[in-house]
Amino acid sequence: MMKPIGSMILAAAVCAGRLLAQANEPPKVLHIVREDIKEGKSPAHAKWEEKFAQAMIKDKFPVNFLALSSVTGTSQVWFVQAHNSFASVADAMSFEGRSVDFASMDAVDGEFRTSSRALLASYRPDLSYHGAQMMDSLPKSRFFNILTIRIHFERDMEFAELGKMALDAAAKSESDQPVAVYQVVSGMPAGTYLLLEPMASLNSLDEARGRARALAQAMGESGFKKFAKGASEVIATEEPVLFAIDPRMSHVSNEFAAGDPEFWNPKPVKPGNKSKSAGKPAASK
Repeated sequence: MMKPIGSMILAAAVCAGRLLAQANEPPKVLHIVREDIKEGKSPAHAKWEEKFAQAMIKDKFPVNFLALSSVTGTSQVWFVQAHNSFASVADAMSFEGRSVDFASMDAVDGEFRTSSRALLASYRPDLSYHGAQMMDSLPKSRFFNILTIRIHFERDMEFAELGKMALDAAAKSESDQPVAVYQVVSGMPAGTYLLLEPMASLNSLDEARGRARALAQAMGESGFKKFAKGASEVIATEEPVLFAIDPRMSHVSNEFAAGDPEFWNPKPVKPGNKSKSAGKPAASK
């Protein structure tokens, strides 16, 4: 029996470049802040975070980031900073706004949250698929499917072997879905991996079963059985969550935004006008 989409994403290749400028490969380090939002407070939180982002842009915060709002699962927002090194993370942490008291703004933002978590993750190019293509297509992406995988204690080498099997199958089947794999080094339990799958539309999920079948066929019957058995023994848990990219809460470079300026530079909403929630684009056309 085929495993669910989560495992097939692993099979597909088991962030955003330094968004300051488009890169050939995903960033080496991600600093992610996850905010869990109180029920009914998502609109107010989004409005406040938009102000926060604008303040950081005004004060020339040195690192760009994407804001991802959950479409499935619990109400949460991930702020994903892209770095070339852990030293870069330290530099960003020491940044002090000139015109805005960020500490005070964060205190107000805390009224909309139930909790928050910060984590650091390191890019695993050996487990990722089509990283360069992912970065080229990222300005036109609207969604991220993020799979959080936790493996059993000290099974990392076996997990890497499974990843290599999946990469070979993805290449053989000519999969067109890029996946960036990151290993969490701090902020979550040991043995946690994040699989980031950007999508221009939700058509990608409609096509997931077809990609899964192609991967299984590329592995062959015996190879797929070996892969499935290994995954069931190595992986403890996996949780896929679909996110929408929110341009109003994000901070990207002009070069990056030029890839789709209408999306990344949305016009201000006039008072009294109804509009779609930021970062909740239409699923597909």
